[in-house]
Amino acid sequence: MTEEETHTGANAISTEAMLQRFLLISRAVAGQLDFQSLIQKVSEEVGYFLPHDHIDVCILTGEGDMHVAYEARLHTGWGDAPEPVPISVSPIRSMLRGEEDFILTADAQLDERFHFDGAFSDPIFDARLRSRLHVPLQVEGKVIGALSYSCHARDIYEDSHVTIAQYVADLLSSYIHALNQGERARKAAIRQAEIHAHAEGLRAGALRLTEALELERQRIGMDLHDQTLADLTRLSHELRRLRQAPKIPGETLTTLTDRLEGCLQELRSIIEDARPSVLKLFGFEQGIEALLERAVASQARPISVEFSDETDGAGNVLQETHQIALFRIAQEAVNNAIKHADASRIRVVLSQSDRLLSLAISDDGSGLTGGDGDHFGGIENMRTRATLISAQFEIEPCADLSGTRVCVSLPLGDPSTFPTSERTQNNAYIDS
Repeated sequence: MTEEETHTGANAISTEAMLQRFLLISRAVAGQLDFQSLIQKVSEEVGYFLPHDHIDVCILTGEGDMHVAYEARLHTGWGDAPEPVPISVSPIRSMLRGEEDFILTADAQLDERFHFDGAFSDPIFDARLRSRLHVPLQVEGKVIGALSYSCHARDIYEDSHVTIAQYVADLLSSYIHALNQGERARKAAIRQAEIHAHAEGLRAGALRLTEALELERQRIGMDLHDQTLADLTRLSHELRRLRQAPKIPGETLTTLTDRLEGCLQELRSIIEDARPSVLKLFGFEQGIEALLERAVASQARPISVEFSDETDGAGNVLQETHQIALFRIAQEAVNNAIKHADASRIRVVLSQSDRLLSLAISDDGSGLTGGDGDHFGGIENMRTRATLISAQFEIEPCADLSGTRVCVSLPLGDPSTFPTSERTQNNAYIDS
């Protein structure tokens, strides 16, 4: 049948032929598992009694206030939209809202119903669409979308076409509804899997961090036992011996005082390592500067350190848990650079852009493949700390220093993306 013969009206087709065509449509779409394949099959079959240069099916999504479109024959901005589009800008919004039973126009380019402030009607002109016919897709009396036919020529569709188009829409509605529900279930399953994977990653990371903290506590205990406690024990024995002496030489008291001050300094250092009080006393930026100074002070070889704050003090207004997490990541990165990569230059930069606060630690050491390999556990600890504050963690070769660059990017604005209960649990790991 030619297009000219079809344009004379649907009555030119016998009832038997129409029934056969509907059966073919039903069989054709029954095996389709996605909307694009379905609309393509519909286009192939309905062309015998519904002429069209463009056909599309739009599906309501979300709470029914958005829609997506799938097209055949011609592809326009409706089908190419990367995200669901609000139905408030759809040229057929009245029908999608259930206000009209169908829309029929002789020339969509001139029909005011398709053109209003903010209307997504550019494809009508871009694709040269004039005659248009739209019927709703309904399930249990509820509109779930629309089926639309368009031709380049004017005044193609008539009332008999509306009836046939609605028959086709009624035939397709159940298939489309099933596909839509299946797609929603699939996306929900994917989201659930991502949430589960994220939670598992957090649990595994928190476990690794807890193990690392336990090892750190053991190290602190050994340091206190082997060094500070041993020194204090020797001082105690010396004081007991001096109590029995008739006269205590001045130089002896001076020596004892120096040794006692040394023990106190060791204790301060251990306490500061366990809890960075410098952050509370002086702020984040000075805390990082103090960290760099202390890290290189005890090294035999010269190490150049540099800290640059390009944020005008943004680090000082972060939540305490975020400050501590970033401080610990910087501490781990600096220690790795010194102990494992033999770096001679370390640079720390705090920057801000696109509502992200970034802390980057760069060195000129031997890189990720250098050292003895013990630092890889420290890398996982840094990654876990970043995850627990919803920050992005990156570690890569440093282009300008030929070593390693560690970068943590923390979203600004919302204090935290964790729920209160989870945030409380995670902060216990961050603060340690």
